[in-house]
Formats: sequence, C-alpha cells, structure tokens
Amino acid sequence: MRSTKATRWLSGTLAALLLAQGMCLPAGAWSWGGWGSWGDSSQTSQVETQEAKAEVQLQSGTAIIPADADEAAVRQALFDALVINKDGVDPQSLEWEYYCTGKNGLLTNDAWGSINGFTSEKKVVFVTTTFTHPALAANEDGNYQVRLAGTNAEVTLTKQAKGTSSITLNKGASVALPYDENAQVDYDALRAAIFENVVASKTPEDLSVDDVTIEYYAENVVAGRPAGTHEWVRFEGDTIKNAIGIPLDYPAISAGEQKIRVSYVGTDTIYGTSAETTVTIVERPEAPYTLKETPDAVTLAVGSDMKVDYNLLETAIFNAVVASSEVIKADDVTVEYYYEGLTSVDSKWLPLEGKPVVGEAGWPAISAGTQKIRISWPGNQTYAPTTIEATVQVNDREQVQFTLNGDGENYEVGMVFNVEQGYDYAATAKAIYNTVVASTVNPEGLTADDVTVQYNVDKTGITDSFKPLNETDATGLVKFGTGTWEIRISWAGNQTYRGNHVDVNVTTTDNRLASAVALKSGASFTYNMDASAMKQAIFDNVIDWDNSTLPAKETLSLNNFVIEYYGKVILFDGGIDSEIEGWAPIEGKSYDLGDLNLGTYPQMGAGENQSIRISYKGNADYRPSETTEGTVTVNKAKVSVKVNSTNIYADEQLPANFITTDPADEFDIYTIYAGVTSSVSTGVYLDLPDRYTNSAVLKLLDPIVEKLYGKSFTQMMNDGVTVGELRELFSTQELLDLLDKLNIDTGTFGQILNVINKLPGVMDSVRIGFGTPNRAGLYTVTAVTDSKNYETGVGFGFLLTKMRFSGPKLTWNQEINGGKLTAAEAQNFDFDATLYYDGLPVEDQSSVHYLYSGFTSSWRVYSSTTTAPTEPGRYVVTVCILGGNYMAAPITRSFQITK
Repeated sequence: MRSTKATRWLSGTLAALLLAQGMCLPAGAWSWGGWGSWGDSSQTSQVETQEAKAEVQLQSGTAIIPADADEAAVRQALFDALVINKDGVDPQSLEWEYYCTGKNGLLTNDAWGSINGFTSEKKVVFVTTTFTHPALAANEDGNYQVRLAGTNAEVTLTKQAKGTSSITLNKGASVALPYDENAQVDYDALRAAIFENVVASKTPEDLSVDDVTIEYYAENVVAGRPAGTHEWVRFEGDTIKNAIGIPLDYPAISAGEQKIRVSYVGTDTIYGTSAETTVTIVERPEAPYTLKETPDAVTLAVGSDMKVDYNLLETAIFNAVVASSEVIKADDVTVEYYYEGLTSVDSKWLPLEGKPVVGEAGWPAISAGTQKIRISWPGNQTYAPTTIEATVQVNDREQVQFTLNGDGENYEVGMVFNVEQGYDYAATAKAIYNTVVASTVNPEGLTADDVTVQYNVDKTGITDSFKPLNETDATGLVKFGTGTWEIRISWAGNQTYRGNHVDVNVTTTDNRLASAVALKSGASFTYNMDASAMKQAIFDNVIDWDNSTLPAKETLSLNNFVIEYYGKVILFDGGIDSEIEGWAPIEGKSYDLGDLNLGTYPQMGAGENQSIRISYKGNADYRPSETTEGTVTVNKAKVSVKVNSTNIYADEQLPANFITTDPADEFDIYTIYAGVTSSVSTGVYLDLPDRYTNSAVLKLLDPIVEKLYGKSFTQMMNDGVTVGELRELFSTQELLDLLDKLNIDTGTFGQILNVINKLPGVMDSVRIGFGTPNRAGLYTVTAVTDSKNYETGVGFGFLLTKMRFSGPKLTWNQEINGGKLTAAEAQNFDFDATLYYDGLPVEDQSSVHYLYSGFTSSWRVYSSTTTAPTEPGRYVVTVCILGGNYMAAPITRSFQITK
C-alpha cells in the first residue's frame, strides 16, 4: 500500500515537471519546502550547516554581480546581500545554489544547481537530454531563487551586472545665456548653469556636469532658414550626415524654449540613463542708452589725403544720434547707411565707405543728403547686441566759388616763353589764371599757385579730355600753344572746403618779337672732322648777324639753332651713293634696322655750292624764325701723311701705326712699295684701300673690269698687272664714273701714276703686285690719301723686309745610297732639295738653285743649273739659296752614275 502511494506520488511529480519544462523561471518561481511542499512566502529562512551546524539566516536582497566576476567575488556578493547574521561566518565557506533555466538547442529545462554553472538531464520523448545552465554571474539580470546547498530554504536574489543610475529634471526652468569677455556665448558655462538649475536629483549622487552630456533638440538650417529635420546636437551646433549621407547643418542653441536632454553613459559598474525636459533660454537685456530728440547734422569730413575719413564720420554720426550711454561707446559700434536702390534687391544696409564688387565698381559710399542710419553695438557679457536706427542729415563741405573777370566766357592771354627754347607752361598758366579769375570765396584769396590750369585736347569740345599745358593728346599731335582753347581752372579743395572748377575759352597769342635769320652769300669755310666745329664755323661765318633779327650774338650758341645740309644717302655701309636726297643734320644721320644699316647721311663734306638751311628756335623774347636756305662752299682740308719706316720679316704683318694721318680721319690710303728684292729684281706693289675688298664694291667692279679687260678686278688683284695695264685701267672713263659713284676720288689715281712713273727703271712691262710686299727686300714707300674732304696727302718712308736666317734648312728629297746610281735609276731619280723653315716646307721654293758639274764616262765635261745628269759618269751637285725670304746654308753631294 505504501509502495503504491509512493509510486503514484512520484508519477505525479514527474508529470508536473514535464508540463513546466518549457517555462523559463527565475529563482523563486518554484520553492521546495521538503517533499510535497510548494513554495514558502517567507522572505527569511534559517539554515543549519552540516559542518558547523551553525544557523545561517538568509533574506531576499539585491547583489551587483558583474558578468566577469569570479567565484570568490560571487560568494562575497551573495554573502553581503543575502546573509543576515554575518558574524563568525566565512563567506567563502558557503556553497550556493540557484534555480535557473538550462538550454539544449531550442529545448529548455529549469533546475537547481551550482552558482558556478551546472548541467541537468531529463527525458524528452523517451530520450535522456542534457541541458547546460550558465553560472550566476554570466546569466541575465533578474530575480532568481537562491539557497544554500543541502538546504531547502530559498530567498529571492535580484541580480544586476551593474548598478542603476537616474536623473530627474525640473520642469519650466529658465537659464540665461552666459557670455565670455569677448561677448561670445560660453557654452561650457551654459551647460554648467543647466546642470545646476535643471537637474533636480541624480543617482549616483556625486554625478557632476563633467560626467554628463547635455544636448538640445535642434532643427537644421539651409541658407539661414529652418529646414524641418531635427537632431540632438551639442550647444555649439554641428554638421551631421543624414541617412543618405548628405551633411546637414544644425545651428548653435539660441534664446527661446529649447528641448534639453541630459545623458549619463554610465561606467563599468553603473548603467547609464538620460532625461529630457523643456528649458527657456533667456538672452541678455539690451544695453541702456539715451537718444537725442533730434539728431544733429553731420559734415562729410576729409583727411589730409582729401578723401572722406569714414572713421571720423562714424564718430560724428554716433555723437549726433546718441545723447548718452554708460555702456555703448563710439569706438565700439558699427555705423551703416541704407542705400535706396532702384529695386528692393538693390536696396541694402552698407558700410559708410560703400562696398566694392569688382575692382572699384560696386555699392557707393554715403553721400550728402538725408540718410537712414543704423548704429550696431556687438554686446558684451552683460548686455545683448543693440541696434539703433535714426535719420541723419549729412552735409558736404562748403564749395569754393570763382568770381571771373569780364564776360566770364572768352579771354585773350599772351604765351610766356622760357629763356632756353620755348613755352614756359607754368608762367603761361599763371597768366591765364590772373586774366580770368578776379577773386575766390570758400576760401578767399586763392592764387595761381593754388590751382590747376589745364586745356582740352579734344578741340571739338565733345569730350572733356583735359591735360596739363605741357602734355599732348594720346597721338602726340595736339600740343598746347597759340590758338583758342577750352581752359579748365580747378581747385582740389582742402579739409575745410570742397573743390570746384570753372571752364572758359582762352585765346593764346605769341607776343614775342619776330625773329629772322639772314645768310651771307658766297660764304665758305674749311671741312673739319668734328661736326660741332663745322657748325661753329657756320655760326661764325655764314649767319649774317648784321641783317638778322636775333638776340645779341654773345647771348646765343649753337643750341639755339637748327642747322642742316642737303645731301645724299649712302647705302649699306658700302659708301655707295643712292639717288635719295634730303635734309640732314651737319653731323649726319643713320637709318638702322637692328644691326643692319639701311642707309646713312654722312657728315657734311667738302664741296662747292652746297645747300644749307638754318632756323632759330626762339626764346622768351623772340619767336622761332622761319627756315632760311643758302649755299656755302666747304673747302677741302689739308692732311699730313707720315710713313713710319720700319723693318719686318717677310711673313709678318705691318704694324698698325705704319702709316698715320693728321687729322686722324677716315681715309682711303693707296700705298706704293718699290724696291729691290733679295733676288736682286725690281719689286713694285700697290696696296689698295680696304673698300676694294668689300663684297658690295667688288660686285660692282668685277663685271665692268671683266667686260673691258677679259678678267675681273678680283682676278687682277690676285694675279697682279703691269704698269701699262694699270695706266690703262685708271684712264677708263666707265670705270672712273663707277668709282666716282662709290665716293672714290679718282683724281688720286693720277697722283699714284705720277709716283710710279718717277720710279727709276720702271717701264710699262713691269708687273705690279697688289697688297704689301711678300718678298724680302728694301722698298721705298709712298702713301697717298684719298678723301673728298681733304686735299690729296702724300707721305714717304722705307720698309725693309728681312730674310729669315735662323730656322731655314735645305734637305735632299731623296738620298743616293752608297753615292752610286745606275743610268736607269738616274732617269727617275729625284735630285732636288726642299727648303724648310722650322720643320715645315716653305710655300715658295723658287729661291732654291742648283749647280751640277762633273765628267761623263767618256770624259766629257758636264755643267748645268737646271738639269740633273743621267749619263754614266762622276758628278757634284751644289744647292744654294738665291733671293727669297729664307736663307739656308748650301748643301753639296758627289755621286756616280754607272751603266
């Protein structure tokens, strides 16, 4: 019977457990009070340990058990929270169990077990299944039934991994916006004020403003306007990307009702929390001030640079509007004026100095008139920014006024001239002012030194293009002088009075004495290579001072005149006359294109009946004269020619000062060298001026000479000519005409022929070489100068062209081995010798001479100076130098020719 009852009880219990296995029950959901006893409502139980049999009293409680707490920490926490009588009990000696849910996949099982974690088993569909129960520390926060191992006394444990926190906020609180010393919102101070005034309570108690985050619920702005998207942001404002990545701008907190959130993130042992409320943010009050009943009028003040001083104007406007203020001061405000544009888009508040947009173009500065003014004060820590608007009368300075003489429109003034050349513009301007202006007011007593006098370079008067009297228009064609002009007299103003101008018509006249230059007829003077000396000669000898109308001669100089001559252009630096004629300065004039000379008017040269013209430039008392033309004769100057006799080796160049002239002008110099060479022959050379080697001149000479003589002039200079050919060449009219066109004085050729004809023993057949002597010898030298500006000059001297004695050497071209040759070998043998100088063969071997002598094998005498022997016999040959430029010692050798 007892067995049957026990069996039934066990079956019922198992069934109940099976029905409850799907329920997740924290500790206390089931409480075992011994066999068959369900639950115990008592929150306190007594347990007697098996070891000490000490009675441990438990109570329900709350324990902070972090997820990573070890076994000892968990036991200590349970001991502290659940054990009532702690004295004499070791916390680590107590073994604890708790009732929790174990899992196996989706299956669960509730069971008692160790707080360190355990496993349990039960049959599921007749299969024993194992369930894993986590340790108490690793399990979720919540209420669990807990007991000491081996006992049935249960209590409820509220398990938490961290401690809780809380923040309670006041409703309807107001907080003033705090500002720093720079009148900027102090957001840190605002957060501290909200924490102080809005937070009613907090857990933990020691929470401070540094432990929490305080934000406000902001609405984003686009182009300064609310845009409808809200976000919790810091008081300073922020930029936050939305869900699709677009950055949205949220402004800083401002005065008004604001939704505030105070958040605490917690710590490793305390859970975070947050709370929200609405707070009224209050702005500072406006600064106190008192306005004048009627603003004073102000004047546009200017600085020393005659520009409006907007700083002074700002101060003047402030003082004109504000009667008093202990806070707002003139130095701390910004003053603007309202610009009334054509449309509302154009109308806006602007700085007093205006606002440039591109360069100097843009919004204008304030001007005289009734102006709407705004004075802005930026605020400080105590007072909010303050704006004052008023209407102010802005006046300009008084303007200068000119009182004019006469009809106030047309005037006549004599031009004033300076001592040097022409117009005295400063004195003329003064004369115009004194003629036109009678007096001035605002200010009084302005003089010519205070004003600016200008003339309109647009003579049509269509435009105002006023320039100073000493300047021209952009083309340089319009220049102030005598005539009728539109004249502007202006005064720029000063810091007290505003400038002004007056325009009148002024006819300027030349009241100076008329001047005239008279020239002497038949005047002449001598050419001088110094052009200033020639002009001085014209000044002294050609101007007829008695019949000219000019200032006294002693008061004048060349600088007071323009002196020109009528000449021809010489082309391309070649001395070739062109048919281009014109007036040119006495010193000549060159026309160049970069480094290329296109043509040149040379300095005025010698010649009869040359045209000149002279004009006087004028001065303060005399007007410039008309140009006067006349003719003069420029006589040829004399020249002294000197040949500085010298000696050189034949292969050396003549020194640069071999021939000198006085004066040292540019001359064509023909040099004749005549003498006896080292070969005891007559040597005549004609060295032509450099221009004959000029490519441009040769291009003209060569075809004419070749046409007349069958070879070009270049060939003649290379090959030389006879005296007869030279005489014929210098008498050909066609050639003489060409040379005259080349500015070569052909009269010099007669002098050259006279020199050559006077040389002893010179006949028409004697050949003349061109250039300087190229053979050693003693030469007389005659230098003949050619210049259209000078009489022909002749100089004489000597030139010794020396032979080289040191360095020359004769050397056999081919050696005779053993002193013997066969007759056959002699036919092709080179018996000659070569003259060397410093190891190199000399170019001219004509001075090498030979003497062959001996006997043939038939005892016939053999002697020759030209031909080497070829017949058998015994011979001697001697080689020596006769004449030439190099003297070497003779050489001799004996040889035998065999059969």
